[in-house]
Amino acid sequence: MRNAVNDKIYTVEEYIQYEFRSERRHEFINGQLFEMAGEKDINNEIAFAIAVMLNNFLKSKGYTSYTHDVKVAISGGNKFYYPDVFITKEEKNDNNRYIKYEPEIIVEVVSESTQVTDYVDKYIDYTKIVQLKYYIIIEPETILITVYQQDETNNWFANKFTRFEDAIKLEKLEIEFQLKQVYQ
Repeated sequence: MRNAVNDKIYTVEEYIQYEFRSERRHEFINGQLFEMAGEKDINNEIAFAIAVMLNNFLKSKGYTSYTHDVKVAISGGNKFYYPDVFITKEEKNDNNRYIKYEPEIIVEVVSESTQVTDYVDKYIDYTKIVQLKYYIIIEPETILITVYQQDETNNWFANKFTRFEDAIKLEKLEIEFQLKQVYQ
């Protein structure tokens, strides 16, 4: 379970200003700040590998990939997360230089401290984003990638992949890759 940095309740504007001054990143949930834990090298390596791969697949289609330091806003405006990787076609402007609102793929590489948050809290919040097509959770210590996506009736479902040879098809974006490309 994550603990808030302090008992103060922040406005969105106070949070954004706090982040500009802070040496550490904080996620914002209903007015409270939650410090981001450091990550193992393997988490970073996997996040980098998938970011490069997705960028290579999608850059020519007008997408931009972001890692670790750009926030994603959750519908309702009271939650902001730092996904490990996300992809968006959102046009850049003065209002979204630090926060994006329309990710189409979000990837989280879990750790012991983020596992429950990634599988439960962030799943609930991310799947509220209208533009989101895929939420991908990667387990770094074992071979397991969970891909959440919507069906034709807008219900979310999960596919799990556990072998290096498994191919993950993200049909809505015309992408296919194997687990061995992620777990190099």
